[in-house]
Amino acid sequence: MRLPLRRLLPFLALAVPALACSSEGGFGEEGDEGGHVSSTDSALKGCRGKASSTIPSDGRYVVTTFGDGRTDDGMMSCGTYTKSGTWYYAASRQRYGCGARVKIEANGKCVVAKTDDYGPDVCVEKAAGREIIDVSPLVTKHLFGVRAAGWSERRIVTVTEVPRTTPLGPCAP
Repeated sequence: MRLPLRRLLPFLALAVPALACSSEGGFGEEGDEGGHVSSTDSALKGCRGKASSTIPSDGRYVVTTFGDGRTDDGMMSCGTYTKSGTWYYAASRQRYGCGARVKIEANGKCVVAKTDDYGPDVCVEKAAGREIIDVSPLVTKHLFGVRAAGWSERRIVTVTEVPRTTPLGPCAP
């Protein structure tokens, strides 16, 4: 089974810090303002594969993306696949549980995603200066008009848990 690059980054950060700090490799579409992180950023040292279970009291997170539409079809920790980023998911199961639905809001827009993966690592949140929610490219495309977002871009979203029966995707008007 092939592991997605996102799952390998905490381990690569220990051996090759420059690789863990760069998302170059085509995560965004042509013309996207993709989530690129400086390869000289040393803030990601010490990643150990541990994610925080703390939910911020104001519900605000920095958003990042994973599951690129061209290269990633990895299995997430709750047992589902990213399907190359073609559905609405988020990595935050340690906060909300496997299969929870979360409403993610920004720029006057709203989308509902399913929490089906673990992460991101606490060292990434420390570098970002706030909690992070890692989401599918469809989420950032709907909210910000880009398929990729990195923590250094500081794109802020507000997250609220909603009933598990809430449909995935853009919120109903």
